[in-house]
Amino acid sequence: MMSKLKKIYYLGRRTYQQVLFVAFSDEFRSRRPFNGLRQVYFKDFWQKIAKEASAEIDSVGYGFYRLKRDGFSTFVRHGEVMLDDHLTLDIVGNKPLVYKLLIEKGFHVPDYFEYEMSNLSDAEQFMQARSGNFVVKPASGTGAGAGVTTKVNSVSRLHKASAKASVFSCKLILEQEIEGLSYRLLYLDGEFIDAIRRDSPGVIGDGRSNLKCLVAKENKKRLMTSTAFALSPLIIDLDCKYTLMDRGISLKHIPGNGEKVVIKTAANQYSRDENHSVRDIIHPSIIEFGSELSKVINVSFSGVDLMIKDCTKPLSESGCVVNEINTTPGVHHHELISKSEKAVPVGSIIIEYIFKQMKFQKNKTTRI
Repeated sequence: MMSKLKKIYYLGRRTYQQVLFVAFSDEFRSRRPFNGLRQVYFKDFWQKIAKEASAEIDSVGYGFYRLKRDGFSTFVRHGEVMLDDHLTLDIVGNKPLVYKLLIEKGFHVPDYFEYEMSNLSDAEQFMQARSGNFVVKPASGTGAGAGVTTKVNSVSRLHKASAKASVFSCKLILEQEIEGLSYRLLYLDGEFIDAIRRDSPGVIGDGRSNLKCLVAKENKKRLMTSTAFALSPLIIDLDCKYTLMDRGISLKHIPGNGEKVVIKTAANQYSRDENHSVRDIIHPSIIEFGSELSKVINVSFSGVDLMIKDCTKPLSESGCVVNEINTTPGVHHHELISKSEKAVPVGSIIIEYIFKQMKFQKNKTTRI
């Protein structure tokens, strides 16, 4: 029997909804229990921010909250805030376009190829002409690692990963997988706010359970922990399976008691324990580099994602490579960290900035 992703590959021109149902019904089911967890977390989060900002807050429905102060109001939803116009959001959300703009400014980006399922053979040629592992991504329209598969190093994996990514976007990217750890640097109008390192997610063995059972236990823990531990589940997908396969193990592997096994390469589904503040140790030259990146498209509020081998070394020695530039980067990423005492109050900083900008614009209009 064909696997789900093989079925997608042969579905041809069938509808988007049919492809979604075949490929991701299990994934969507695993995410559904976390919707309530996210709603509770962000309700508490924004109520705390409103109190710190001496602002009123009310729910307007559909996950949106309105914060009001001194006659001004702004809206938030989940980890998102009202900064940057829709055109900026669309530009930054288009990964190939961002790469093109960065290259024009002289920045180094991963070797990549843009394609569609209709010219998958061209992507095969691109991959086969190079060595190492590759990453397949939707070219636009997604976030939080949706549709991303790492450890693509064969034609078979390319086909399956491309089919998965094509559910989210008809335009796809195949790019060289970069060695290093995943870092998120946060900027507001080019000014550095915070930096975190997001480690690849894993599970801890108990000497009895296999990896599939440990993933289920981890997700149950994430849902049941009284203090927010993670806002998304660990999902057994292609990224998980390929990461394990390249280590010579499968989901049936039983790790020893206390042994940690990294089960995915993409870091998006990390827990609090795998998310670390590096604000105090990251080298100033890397911070400056991130600031320059954030200014290429004039993004007001940006999360610059970098792959770095050693963030304590100068930029030229760190092995730093651009991964992505994100608009409306989730502010919660900077609260759910391993050492909560090191958390930067990103939410409060952004809300204060928004209210000050509103007041400034009003005063400016009044003077004119």
